[in-house]
Amino acid sequence: MAPRSNLQHAPQPSPAPFDWGLAMGLGVPDFSARRFTANSASLAGIRRFTHRTMSLWGRRSCADDVMIVVGELVANAARHALAPHPDRHGWLGLMNTASTVTCAVQDPSPNSPLPRTATAHDTRGRGLLIIDELAHDWGYSLHGNNGKTVWAVVPTNTRFTTCTGTSYGSTTP
Repeated sequence: MAPRSNLQHAPQPSPAPFDWGLAMGLGVPDFSARRFTANSASLAGIRRFTHRTMSLWGRRSCADDVMIVVGELVANAARHALAPHPDRHGWLGLMNTASTVTCAVQDPSPNSPLPRTATAHDTRGRGLLIIDELAHDWGYSLHGNNGKTVWAVVPTNTRFTTCTGTSYGSTTP
């Protein structure tokens, strides 16, 4: 039986091949990318890279959300696509726009991301649920047998409203 999910938005794969570097503006000032592997030093480097990039872009208002989203995307890629194959690597791409930061992770696995519903006792299985809550939108694109790209669009306006209607956060970028 397939795992159930509580996602508000269940993305479907894009029908066309996705050139994430081109689509995200590879080579423009508000685009930055870094290669990573599943080893702990590489993953720590991704955290430093993301933090430094958010600082350079002046995106303090959404930096925590971006750090969490990147952490979940990269952890999924490391665990499910890279750890079984130590010779493989993934790529993180970040793109800064006027109102969003897009985070994209490319990995060599052709398997679609599968959202799960974690029980209170599970220590894993909440990553895509967290991304679904923090990101304005997210999805993935399959590249045949050459892997996939999983992406999330994080708003730079971090104002949000709880289910009780109470507003929190900043409205300034």
